[in-house]
Amino acid sequence: MLAAALVSQHRLRPSPPRAPPARLNWLADLFSPVAADSAAAELVLSELCEPEWAIRCELGAAVASSLGGSGSLARGRTDASTDVRLDCGVRFEIDAGFDPPQGTVRLARPSRLLAAEGFWKISETDDRDVPKAISWRLQSTGIRAGEEELVPPGPLYFNALLEGDGSTLPLQLTAGRLTVKEDIGADVGIFRARGILAEFKIVGAFEAQRAIDPAQPPAS
Repeated sequence: MLAAALVSQHRLRPSPPRAPPARLNWLADLFSPVAADSAAAELVLSELCEPEWAIRCELGAAVASSLGGSGSLARGRTDASTDVRLDCGVRFEIDAGFDPPQGTVRLARPSRLLAAEGFWKISETDDRDVPKAISWRLQSTGIRAGEEELVPPGPLYFNALLEGDGSTLPLQLTAGRLTVKEDIGADVGIFRARGILAEFKIVGAFEAQRAIDPAQPPAS
């Protein structure tokens, strides 16, 4: 009877847990949260870099003041008649291996006011590392309204939010702001040192839309 009991206990003992087959591990990784977040980030970047973006800018004291600007332009004459419009098309190219993502931004067509290429980077991500804001800069030759200088020669910075996931919602660039670095100086003893401190100041706003691909027929 003792032998029979031992045999019965042996038969009822649960088997040790088995690891899933190795060939299914890739499928589990594919649907893991980390993989899903990475795919979402890559989709946003792909949508950002595929099309040409049509950029419509408005610069001047009136628009800078209306956006809460505190620079010398916003504090000047806020006559809307001195504001100017600037249109351009840009393409983003990503450089592999950088965190945060970054690369080259190029003008789609030559401009007498902006350099042909510059630099862009993702300036903000969410807690899943999905891009939520972008900043890029292009060199400006100086932008004027008649005799009045609105933007001095030098870097012009474009800043926008990234909305949409590129899948269920098309990617959009929203809340576009144009800024320049403005020297605010610094008091050092009896000297006033210029060029030591600088702040970004709003000089305008812009809207961005996907440019129509000339290879595609226009929407009816």
